[in-house]
Amino acid sequence: MNASVLAHLAERFRAPHPETLVTEALCFVLTRHPAARAAAIALLATDAVPDDARDWIRFTSEVSDGETSGRVDIAGQADRKTWLSIEGKFGAPLTARQPVAYIRALEKGGSILFVCPAPRIPRLRDELAARTAAAGQSSPGEAWRPGPAGVEWLALAEDRRMGVTSWPSLLARLGDAVPETDRPMSSDLHQLDGIVAKFEDELPGWTPEELTSGGLGATFGKALHTTRVLCRIVAEELGTAHAPQWHAPSRTAVLPSSELWDWYGQGFGTAWSGLAVCLEPTTYWGLEGCRSPLRLGFNVAAARLPLDLLYQVHLKMHALSDRFFSDLSGPWTTATAPAPRSDGWWLLPFPLRPGLAGGEAAAEMRATARTLVAPLLHALHVPPQAGAAGM
Repeated sequence: MNASVLAHLAERFRAPHPETLVTEALCFVLTRHPAARAAAIALLATDAVPDDARDWIRFTSEVSDGETSGRVDIAGQADRKTWLSIEGKFGAPLTARQPVAYIRALEKGGSILFVCPAPRIPRLRDELAARTAAAGQSSPGEAWRPGPAGVEWLALAEDRRMGVTSWPSLLARLGDAVPETDRPMSSDLHQLDGIVAKFEDELPGWTPEELTSGGLGATFGKALHTTRVLCRIVAEELGTAHAPQWHAPSRTAVLPSSELWDWYGQGFGTAWSGLAVCLEPTTYWGLEGCRSPLRLGFNVAAARLPLDLLYQVHLKMHALSDRFFSDLSGPWTTATAPAPRSDGWWLLPFPLRPGLAGGEAAAEMRATARTLVAPLLHALHVPPQAGAAGM
């Protein structure tokens, strides 16, 4: 993770509105560096933008043209005409005026780009399309079309268009435009990348009910995001790559079996005796005895340790998990039995404390993960946090 100075200051002084901080930093980069400005214009501008306007476009933050359009995060204007708009999002919902009023403020042929964390893109895409269709700015059922740099575009009336992309994709596009000798631009993008990474990994708070009852929509998205962060934390503790993904069983798999149904997370392979982090929503979450949607445990088929020793490691980890849960209050802390020896997966619930969010939640997750994997590292004779450094 990029621990830049800007990210450190945002954490230290608890920036209350991350969107404002990040978009202001992005606007600074677009204003200070001609190469960044040119890359942004090339990405956003359509052929409908006249060449003379394209040459004079300048980016300004927090732009408002009165009470009708609202305040645009970043506007690309020429002769006070808005051709391009950029709206930054992390966790904040769309405002009442987004995107309809912001689109009305664009010149014909203009573009608006929403930038958000990658997991939020599908939901945000649906919201944006529904609002523009209801306002007559796009056709109902109009398809989003992929463009360069990971941007998906929706055609709008009057030759306008609306795009959605992730923060990493946008920053990668700007990074590709850095001249070899432009160290200041590289430094500024490094700072911006650090603050984006900090807010993209910002953890939401959980209620006791959400942890135990299962969830759809935003709650399911929260579980996916929390799992992704936990995968990163465990990968850093092991000193290996962070690469969570969806995993599906083979077509012939049936339960009970050595495979789970579809799950999201990361398996760390034979080197770690099949250690895995996962969200497996259909088998555990929402059933009686569920204490957390997240799981930590072993795929026995990938065991490096002898199974008798690995099972003892699993029992120690399960006891540590129970101890963490005993520090919590409420009915969701009821103990569950360790996985039977005969199962192909030996899993335990990963404790999450209700009510914690942001840096506090991440710090507690890291401390919990470090404690839970310690018996495995001890059995493998690996020093804590040394992980795969010599592999």
